[in-house]
Amino acid sequence: MQDMKFFNKILRISSLLTVFVISLFLCLSAAGAEQSNTENKKPQKVYELVTSDNPDYSCKISIYSRSIVLSGCYKSDPVKDITLRYGGTISTTLKSESNGNFTATINPNESLKKDDIIDITLTSGVHLTYKINYDNGGWYFPDNNLPEHNGKVLEKIMPTSAKSWAGYLTDELTEESVRKTLDEVKYLSDYIAKDIKGDYNKTVAIANWVSENIYYDRDARDTSVTQDTICIKNVLQRKRTVCAGYSNLFCALLEAQGIRAVNIKGTVTSDDISYEELADARVNHEWSAVWLDGRWVVIDTVWNSGNKYENGQFRKGKCYQKYTDISPLALSFDHCAYLAESRYYFRAPEYFEKQETTTPTASESAPPTESETVTDIITSVPEAVIQTEQTTTSLPQTTIIEATDSKPEEVSSDTEESNSDSASSHQEESKAESDEAQPDEEKNLWPWIIALAVIAVILLITDIGYLIFFKENKNKEK
Repeated sequence: MQDMKFFNKILRISSLLTVFVISLFLCLSAAGAEQSNTENKKPQKVYELVTSDNPDYSCKISIYSRSIVLSGCYKSDPVKDITLRYGGTISTTLKSESNGNFTATINPNESLKKDDIIDITLTSGVHLTYKINYDNGGWYFPDNNLPEHNGKVLEKIMPTSAKSWAGYLTDELTEESVRKTLDEVKYLSDYIAKDIKGDYNKTVAIANWVSENIYYDRDARDTSVTQDTICIKNVLQRKRTVCAGYSNLFCALLEAQGIRAVNIKGTVTSDDISYEELADARVNHEWSAVWLDGRWVVIDTVWNSGNKYENGQFRKGKCYQKYTDISPLALSFDHCAYLAESRYYFRAPEYFEKQETTTPTASESAPPTESETVTDIITSVPEAVIQTEQTTTSLPQTTIIEATDSKPEEVSSDTEESNSDSASSHQEESKAESDEAQPDEEKNLWPWIIALAVIAVILLITDIGYLIFFKENKNKEK
């Protein structure tokens, strides 16, 4: 009898120890997976950055063990100085030519911070800045996997409706107003692209015109942004808007030249959104991508512009081309795309013919071809394209975007948040995909959990069976 009681105690203790040991193992495995997760979230190290594919406005930066070597060309605005903003430098060798070509070598001190900024100062006073990190005695460019993410967004372009095309053109939503606005866009586009050969050069010229002639409306940003603020008709009349208006005008001017572009909604760094938070932050900006020579050319006409409209006053700023054909890695330092939309401005009259139509979906997932971009040429030309400042407004409209965000120091313009349901949906899908792509260590926990449950059940059944057996023997003895 005593032996059976002793055996029963041993069995119970062994069962508890088994469960405890397996539970401890699972906890340690989970901790290891979490640590692996954290490590996977750390940016990868890259030692070379090409800032742009624009041959007249780009720089190649290479990091070596004890130095940082730069070379490139800023044809219209030669380099004046190059330095690290916070780390300091032992010496800087800069050779800058009048044609914009330059070479430079920076020998930096050991950093006291984990990150710094390469600051390229141009003759105009513009500062082109690029993020750089320091770890284990060496410098590197961080890669947070956003270059690949941003590229994938352009693989799934979302179709939009003819009604939305008309709404982006004019707040009146009448056929007469739509056609008149298209006349103005066509006239202006031809004026800018006149005597310019090649779609790439036309695209750069149109981007420069938009950045230099349109002003970021901080007053609208701080109050409310409506269709009245971003429709092309009012942007041309008032010469001020927010990021969606910049993007609409730029893409429409390109479409008038038979060049296909899409509007991108996403997140940019700001006073309350850091580089590390880009992939998980709210949508607050809009920019563009242009299909040229078999590739996507990303352009942000807002962040290329230093113009501001604030407190009822136009303030001319310095404009540049940092975000014209910007490279995927350079873009990822401050831009995260969530949604690319296809808008056919010159097909907006279809809304009044059919009242309801959508863009073809068969080719949306593939890069557009020239045959998809051909628009009807409207021959009537308005007397004036850009009018002086006007304060006319239409009927009250629903606020569609509103936020307060900043951008890199070289141009302290701001952006606004879009309340697009589709953008939010796409952001949630991106997060869901990210959640599904967990490390193997975390996925491998499930077999252990199942094994633990099976062992616990077996031990419990064994324990109960033994107790029944022990009770029956005890009754027989009585």
